Order: sequence, then C-alpha cells, then structure tokens
Amino acid sequence: MSRFSRIRLFSLSSVVIVALMLANGAPGEEWNFLPARQIGAVDFIALHPEWDGRGVAVAILDTGVDAFAPGMQTTSTGAPKLIDVRDFSTEGDWETENAEVEDGVLLTADGLRLRGAGSLPVPPALDDPAGRPVFIGVIAEKDFVNNSSVHDLNDDGDTSDRFGFLVYQADRAAVEAALGVGKGYELLQGLNETAAGTVAAERRSARVWLVVVDTDADGDLAGEKLLRDYHVNHDAFALTSPAAPDSRELMAWEVNVRGEEDHLGAPLPPTVEFHFDDGSHGSHCAGIAAGNDVGGQAGLDGAAPGAFVLSLKLGDNRLAGGATRTGSMKKAYEYAADFEKRWGIPVVVNMSFGIASVEEGDDAMGEWLDKLLAEHPTLYVCTSAGNEGPGLSTVGLPATAYSVISSGAYLSRDTAADLYNARMAKDALFAFSSRGGETNKPDIVAPGSAMSTVPGFVDGPARFNGTSMASPQTAGGVACLVSAALQEGLDIHWGMIKRALIAGGRPVPGLSLNDQGGGLVSVPASWEVLRDLARSRSAHDVLWYEIETACPFQSDGKAEAAYWRTPGGAPLAPEEVTFTVKPVFHPDLDPNARDTFFRSFSFRSEADWLQLVSGDRYIRGDMGMTVVCRYDGRKLPASGAASARIVGSLDGGDLDGLAAREFYLWNTVVRGDTFGPDNGYMRTYQGKDLAQSSVHRYYVDVPPGAAAMRVRLETSSDVGSSRGARVLTEICDPEGHVHGGFAGYAWPDEHPVRDQTVLAPDLSTGTWEINVAGSITAADLSTYRLTVSFDGYAVEPEVLTELGRKGTGKAAKADLTVTRSLPGVFKGEVEAAVQGWRKEREVEIEDADTWTLPFTLDGTTPRATFRLVMDEKVGNLFTDCAVNVLDGQGKTVRAGGFDGLEAATGVSLPQGTDSASFTLEVVGAFAIAADMADWGFELEEKYHFGRPVKGEVKAGRGGLELYAGVPSEISLSFPDSWPEAPSGLKPFGAVTFKDRNTADRRPGDEGGRVVLEVPIELE
Repeated sequence: MSRFSRIRLFSLSSVVIVALMLANGAPGEEWNFLPARQIGAVDFIALHPEWDGRGVAVAILDTGVDAFAPGMQTTSTGAPKLIDVRDFSTEGDWETENAEVEDGVLLTADGLRLRGAGSLPVPPALDDPAGRPVFIGVIAEKDFVNNSSVHDLNDDGDTSDRFGFLVYQADRAAVEAALGVGKGYELLQGLNETAAGTVAAERRSARVWLVVVDTDADGDLAGEKLLRDYHVNHDAFALTSPAAPDSRELMAWEVNVRGEEDHLGAPLPPTVEFHFDDGSHGSHCAGIAAGNDVGGQAGLDGAAPGAFVLSLKLGDNRLAGGATRTGSMKKAYEYAADFEKRWGIPVVVNMSFGIASVEEGDDAMGEWLDKLLAEHPTLYVCTSAGNEGPGLSTVGLPATAYSVISSGAYLSRDTAADLYNARMAKDALFAFSSRGGETNKPDIVAPGSAMSTVPGFVDGPARFNGTSMASPQTAGGVACLVSAALQEGLDIHWGMIKRALIAGGRPVPGLSLNDQGGGLVSVPASWEVLRDLARSRSAHDVLWYEIETACPFQSDGKAEAAYWRTPGGAPLAPEEVTFTVKPVFHPDLDPNARDTFFRSFSFRSEADWLQLVSGDRYIRGDMGMTVVCRYDGRKLPASGAASARIVGSLDGGDLDGLAAREFYLWNTVVRGDTFGPDNGYMRTYQGKDLAQSSVHRYYVDVPPGAAAMRVRLETSSDVGSSRGARVLTEICDPEGHVHGGFAGYAWPDEHPVRDQTVLAPDLSTGTWEINVAGSITAADLSTYRLTVSFDGYAVEPEVLTELGRKGTGKAAKADLTVTRSLPGVFKGEVEAAVQGWRKEREVEIEDADTWTLPFTLDGTTPRATFRLVMDEKVGNLFTDCAVNVLDGQGKTVRAGGFDGLEAATGVSLPQGTDSASFTLEVVGAFAIAADMADWGFELEEKYHFGRPVKGEVKAGRGGLELYAGVPSEISLSFPDSWPEAPSGLKPFGAVTFKDRNTADRRPGDEGGRVVLEVPIELE
C-alpha cells in the first residue's frame, strides 16, 4: 500500500518531527510514545524475559534500516541487532567499470582518481589486471537529486561531492588472516547447526569480494575500511566531510557485491549493492517492532527487543513515497523465506507497504503470497491494512491476502496525550485506518503512532503515524509469540498465529467488526490460545480456510466476505446467503491424509439479524463445505451499516474455547437513506457528541437523474457546537473510493462551514458513504449539522463537439438544451470557456515497466495536466505505479502515483520562464516481472491556455432560471478565436453552471456553487 497515502499507492505514514527530552527512566516505565505495553508485550516479557523475541529475526521489508540508529545496535542480550541487509529496490545498485591504473593510482574513465590502495590490509592486485581485475565506481551526490530526504550525503552544505570506491576479489585465506572470519559469521555459526553449516559452505569459496570507499572524498584510500558482504562482518560506514566540522553522519551505508556474467558465462564488472535508509520509514518500523534502548534510553524498547532484524529494502526513495520496483517485493519475500531455510532462524516479516485495492483478494501479489506461505508455514507475514479509511472496504493490497496478518491503526487516550497533546474522550482508531468490507480485514488493530528509531538526517526523534506503525507493533508481538513457542519446543505455523491473534484480541468498545476485526492485539491472551493450538494435532493439519461468497462488486461475482451495499439489493430473508469454505492444508500433509481429512464444525452468529440456516457441517477431503445464513431485515437498521460474524468452531475435536475457533464468516449490510420529492432531495442530519478520532457514518442512495451531490458540514452555536468542536467530512462512492477532495476541518471560530460537491460523471448511482470524523485535537466532543442535497439536469448534447464559425471574423456558436430533472429552480449563471488543447490515447507498452512522454510548456499553454486510467486486470498486477513529471535536467518536479485505477498529475511553467521542456514518466512496479510483457492505460493530456477564451452565454427566455421539467435553450457564442491546436491535439473547455439561489445561500456560498459542467471537446 510502498507506503499507503492519499496521493498514492504508496506512503503509509505521515511524519511529524517532535523534539523529545528523554529523561533517564527505569525499564518498564509507561512509554506511551512507543506503546508496546498497549499490546501486552511489556507485561508478557516481564513474566518471561527470555520470550522477548530471542531466536527470531524480524525482516523489515521497507525503505531500509539504519545500522547507526540508537535502538538498532544490540538485542536485549547484547548480540548485534541488524544481522543482514539487502536492497531489492535497485536504488542502491551501482555499476562499476574496469579501473585504469597509473603509477599505483586508480582512475575512472572520467578522471576520478583514487590513491593509497596499496596500503590497505588486503590490497588489490594491481599487477594482474587480467587475472584479478580491479573495478571502480563513484557515489555522486547528484544521483540523489530526486531523493525527497537526502541530497547532501556528507552534510557539508553542497551537493557536488563524489566518493570513489573500488571492488575486487582477494584470496579468502588472506582476507580472514588480515580481517578475521567476521563478526557476522561468528554470530551465525553459534546459533544452530543449520547456520553453522551455511557459514561453512560459504567459507569454502576460495575468493572474497572486497569493497573500499573513499568516505571523505579526499582521493586517498589509506586508512579506509575494507568492507565485505554485510552479513559476514556487519561492516557499515558513513560519508563524511572533515572540512565541515559541524557535519553529521546522516545515514549508515552497507554493501553487498553481486558478480555479473554475460549470456555465455563470461565475467562482467560486478554490481555493488549499497544499502541505506534514505527514507527513514523502514528504520522507524524496525524500532517499533524490535528496538532495544531506542534513542539510547534504557527501557525504551520496541515490542520484541530480543529479536534480530533483517533489512530487506524494497522501496526506491527516488520515487514518491519510496515506491516499490518491478519484482522488488517478490524478491524480498523470497529472500526472507530462503533466509529461514539457510540459517535455521524463524522469520517474522513486517511490510508496511501497499497500495489501494483494485479488487480485494484478486491482486497478483496477494495471490502469490498465499501460494508462498502455503509452502512456507513458518514464515509469518504482518502488513499494514492501509490509510484509505474511514470508508468501508478500503483495505489495500496485498493486505487483503488471507495468509497475511493485516493491522489497523489504534489510538489510545494515553498515546494521544503524550504524542499529540490531545485529550480524547475514549480510545479509538485513527480515522484514516482502512476498514473491511469485501474481505475479512483488518485481522486486528495495534497502536498506530509512535516515536522510534530514525537515521541521522531526521532532526531529532520522530513521531510517525499510520497503519505503517501498527503493523510492526503486531510483528513485534508475533516475534514474542514465536520466541516463546521456540523456547517451549512447540511446533507452530502462521495459521495458528493468526487464529491466536484474532481469538485473543481485545475488542475496542464502540468499534465495529469492519473497523477492528478481532480487536486490539493482546500478546498474553494470544499466547494462551497459541499454546493450546500448538498442542493440538488438528490445528497442525490446516493452515487456514479459503472462503468465498457472492459479492456484486467483484468482476467474478465472488469475495471472501458477504458485503451488500446496493440500494434495495441486500438478500433479506427469506433469501439466503451461501458461503463456501475450503481448507488450506499444511504442506506436510500427504495426499492420502488430505483425501481422508475430516472435520466437523458448529456455528454461532454474533448478531440477532444474522441467522444461521445451516446446522453443524463438516469437511471431508479437500472439497470444502457450504454454510448458509439469512439476514432478518426487521432487525437491521433502516439506514446505516451493520456487520457481524458467524464463528465456525471445531466440533468434537481436540480443542475447545477460543482455541477451537477455526474461521469466521463476515457479513455486512449497508442501507442508505433515500432522496425524493417528499424530502425535496435533501436531508439534514444532526450529529451530537462525536468523540476525537471517531467517526459517524451516513449512507445515501443517489436518486436517478442526479447530476450533483452537495455535502455541507456546519459547526456553529446555531447548531449547538461548542468552540472546541472540530470535524471534517469524507465522501466515498459505493466501492470505497474518495471523491470531493479534502475540504478541511470545520470549527466554529474560523471555518464554521465546509462544502463539498461531487458532479457527474463521478457521481454514480448506488449507496454513497459520507463520514464525519472528529479531530484528534478537538477540545470538546463535536456537535454538527450535515446537509446532503442533490441537483439533477438533463443536457442535450451531453458533450459539445462543435462550435461552428460561419466565416472569418464571425463568432463560433452552439446551443444547449438543459432540463432540470429534480424539483426546484436553478437561479444562477453560466460560464463558458475554451480552456486549452487536449488529447486522449490508449497507451500500449510491451516488455518494459517504464513509459515516458516528453512535452513542452510555453506562454500559450503554461500549464499541463494528465489523467491516467487503468482497467482492473492491469491494476491488479502492480505493487506500485509511480507517476512523475521531470524537468529538462531529469529532476522530479511532481511525484505521485496511481490511487487504485486512476492517477492525476500536472505542472506549470516556472515563473519568469518563456518555455520549458518536461517529461511525464510512469514507472510500474509489477509483482511478477513477466506481467510487464503487455500492459497499458488510457491517457488524457490537457495543455491549458494562459488566457482561456471566454464565451458569451444567453438563456432562450432571457432570465437564467431553470425549472424542473421545462427544457431551456442556452446559446453560446465565442467572438474571439483560440490558438490553433498542434497536430494531434484538439480544443477543450467547459460550460459551467453555478447556482446562486439566495434562498439557500449560507456562509461558503459567496462564489456560487457548481452544479453542472458540460464538457467542450471539439472534434
């Protein structure tokens, strides 16, 4: 969800830097700004200190982890914390070339010189360039021009520095004699027999790759450190500037070397893979999951301070939000699975990355993950649910995969006070936390805000919030559970962990099933369930259950959860809802055992409106079973959302109580308020006592013929609001996508009214969701008034494609017929303008993940905007798809990406510039690299005039008043001509209707409100 954010696909956290004075505190103090205690991890470890993640590795799939960050130095036992790093994002890949040698000085082709190599403990063989070539490369600050956080790598005040490096092979015996076997090897070979065997196998190679970096850019390698692959000796370095005494070490660098060959197997210059966290997000997540003495403060720990950390970088910080690249997510998971196999260390993955779902459960990455984890039952994967809430059915991908543990973002009153200076009335979720609907997600919730470990370039300890922060809390809790099972000699798999977390979760009062799933993570309660599961034979045989039921929002008509949100379309009794449930067997279960598999289940509904038809049911073999239920419409709310589960428990087996819960069947019914002549196509809702970070939900059925929906939020003494009220609205279409933009918070003193409007064609039929969310920092409970109203118009033609000009010097003219289709009167004005040139095209791409479009802006068209739309089949292929605008020097001036199936971006001519060249760049990150063989999207280009050409508008009857059911003629005339369009482009514009009805005017209406736009798209 890369990190989830509103503008992408990508970032799952918002960052606020806060200076914190960390006083000396005793271990176990209540640190609400790193709230591991809230998931029970601190109390769990206090009872069992050795169950603090020891023996477990937490793999952080993110932007990297900084090896210098306080909290990432050692585990609770004093062992090294960060034991392996890799970069799969390609950001850290540096190509090398054969070094030229002149009198012992090594040179690049462009003249950078490095001396002093002969003084290194294991020098390169400069006299044998054919047998033992020496390769050279350069880290240049200019290559970081598109990085959002770090440009001046050595903090000396400029961005022109170049740091040369050498890479070469040397005899292992000589290397180990001079440098030792390696701290990493020594640690690993002492962990277990598997790790010792892997170390021994690696050490059988005759040669070792070495790297040496001119870290101070003085051209002299004397005194520089020889570096090996990170897991061998945990080598790390910083780029420095001795000439700038106030400069800081901004981030740690590590290295791995990949030998390269051509298609015939002949050696090529190697790729040097540098690892660094230039995004800070990954380091922050690592500290939440497994930090030890974060910030150097004794006792300020993540959830699993005894765990090791792996950094598997998948996000490229040259792209918006540190977006993933093609295959980077898949490669990181493959490495995590292989690490467990090679080193015999259980791995818990945290991936606080993802994008908005296209079709829940049908994305390529999620399907691949389900298959991977079916083959690797002891790989535990935790993901962030996404930051697309509070709308229903907004969990991102691949968090919707059934095999992963997806976390929503919880916010306690204590954390709000300590991190936000806020006094909340009750514990809640962050409003942005994604909610379930078409899938059984989130699985659980965990604290979604913390201060944690960060690289040196972040000024002071950082507070980040998002489901990005909730997931590592869960991952740390899982590491503690796996650590406990490991030391108790219990055989477990990821399905047991999920069952234990959900069954052991603590429901948060006032939150629905779609908000919180199983509730707030509780490590102690989950351990009680996990221990019973681990001692059960039946729990070992099945990893999970695949669940399927009818869903009108999916292209194949099937989803994991029953989610009914169509006006009048819910299957109320006597209609029935049928679920199909199939087991996902443990890979150790042989074909005969699968064929003879038998399990019986009993069921319990958690709501009176959700009624079981099925009695006890059973599964025999792998064919699955059906479970049937009904919805009692008399017990459902007339308007609103109701969600509840049917709990399927083992019947007559070796488990009982919470541990017997095998699966859950989720059901949601959404019913909207109707709008018609009886209410004047308008409803007013009086909201009272909305708590901080809480949500009131309203559902409305868009009436036939509606062309505009207006949403007005009011906070004032007239509606009963106190001065401390602070609320906002978010509008979601029937599939959970946000419309209407961000209007900002309404509060009595400065902004008592906030208006939003959704126009056709965005305004589709169906049940829309309007959420009113309370600010975390609201001083009081919020009382407000919400008004929803509709306008409707029929227009002929729907799009103006001709503006006829009868001869030179004559005005271009056209007519519209507009009929108000809903009761009422339009009183206002109409504006018409030709605004620029446009082009639509189908972009088709083969065997590439990047596409570019050069364009130029000038005084005629000083602004360009672009809209990109994918179909669902293509959208499901990605883990990210970045959309950037680059200037003529290749610097990113606009960075963003696809949000679901759509992306929008634009750029304007810099002030004082007559013309400038730019490039639109689309960078797709395919989950599976082979899928980039054939893909594409629809592209609309618009080049906007600096001076739009305005037209004259006249109503056929004189006054501009439109009455319901009465066709009105609108005449358009453009006396002035517009610039001739270049080849392939055509003029565009709009006819805009603004309602100025004084009977409905309130603060915020001074400029009139748009109720209708008729596109001008000239042929």
